[in-house]
Amino acid sequence: MEGFLEAFKIPELRKRILFTIWAILVFRLGAWIPVPGVNPQAVQDVFTQLGQLGAFLSAFTGGALERFSIFALGVIPYINASIILSLLIPIIPKLKEIQERGEEGRRVINKITRYGTVGLAILQGIGTSYVIHSQGLTQPNQPLWLFMFISVITLTTGTMFLMWLGERITENGIGRGISMLIMAGILAEYPSYFGQIWFDVTNNPDPTKFLWVPAIIAMFVIVTAGVVMVQLGARRIDIQYAKRIVKGRVYGGHNTFLPLQVNQGGVIPIIFASALLAIPMTAFQMAQQNGMLPVPSETNPGWLNALIGFVNWLADQFTRGGELYMLLSAILIFFFTYFYSAIVFNPRDLAENLRKWGGFIPGIRPGKPTTDFIESVQSRLLFIGAIFLVFMALLPMIITNASGFTAVFLGGTSLLIVVGVGVDTIKQIEAHMVERQYESLIEKGAAFGRRF
Repeated sequence: MEGFLEAFKIPELRKRILFTIWAILVFRLGAWIPVPGVNPQAVQDVFTQLGQLGAFLSAFTGGALERFSIFALGVIPYINASIILSLLIPIIPKLKEIQERGEEGRRVINKITRYGTVGLAILQGIGTSYVIHSQGLTQPNQPLWLFMFISVITLTTGTMFLMWLGERITENGIGRGISMLIMAGILAEYPSYFGQIWFDVTNNPDPTKFLWVPAIIAMFVIVTAGVVMVQLGARRIDIQYAKRIVKGRVYGGHNTFLPLQVNQGGVIPIIFASALLAIPMTAFQMAQQNGMLPVPSETNPGWLNALIGFVNWLADQFTRGGELYMLLSAILIFFFTYFYSAIVFNPRDLAENLRKWGGFIPGIRPGKPTTDFIESVQSRLLFIGAIFLVFMALLPMIITNASGFTAVFLGGTSLLIVVGVGVDTIKQIEAHMVERQYESLIEKGAAFGRRF
């Protein structure tokens, strides 16, 4: 608390913090303004009926999706565009060449990402608007074409405004703008999670349910501390640079290290796995609600009844907390952890760059031995990181199955994002404070105990 008050004493840092708070308030205000023509209460009732699926779909928009507000899509199209582009850069040589141009290449990549965000926002806006209208969740006498036109324009504009607002936070505020908006949306839903647990406890005749409240709070604190440790954990590989003499000047000869993160993929593997499993889960959920699943009958052949029973079993299993769903989640998270790392990190290129600049790992010969060593270290770290991500993804489902509460806040993507963004924001605040101390030192003209 003392450090936070100290930060407010620095004028520039105080201005950045207040600007960030103002931007988040604008974001939260827009999350409550519904799209013209929609029935917000009807949409919220549908999300309530979807249960954990509805809470999962609405988690990253801070509840804006379940109210179908102007920010219903949130920054999800921007995230999807960024992920797709990051996967395409190592594959497409032209994009990789653009990325290697430095600041100019970064501007071009950002421009491509913005165009991709617009396209994805339009596509997602068309899909969600059609579903809202087809389910009768609009105001009476709303023509399909008129509602679709207004809704798609509103949702796309809302996403582009949030993207612009995030860039302004990055430039004039504290933290990475898009990440700050995502964290604000997730944190805004935390009170409702605790409120739902309290409601379940007080309305449950079983008195032992009260024991779950302190247990869940304690697990929440322990898991948060564990996430911080893993997010900051890294394997440091020592790097030494040989001395070189160029035109009479000595270069190199210093030591550094290569930090390999324990959780290299961040939340990307969980997002990919959840996105793939959301397709069959949503399809089965809709089929169950509309009574479209087949029912066994005595007039059917035995093989047909067995097939119908298998389909119904799949429908029950493809829910958050189902045994098959959790098993497939673990497998997909492991796969995408290794897949994403193989796409964005190439030990061979790293070893080649070290060799070009005269760097080497002590005790390891340059070239292929260096590549093999880095790959072996990376493989062990990826295994640990994958286990950690599986634990974080499955923990809320296990707690929900054991307690009967909707404890989706306890782990998974949301907690990883909140902790990761929080740690990064604190680092930026500390960096500004340290920079300010150095500036004040220069302003006073004091250095090394002398005044000039």
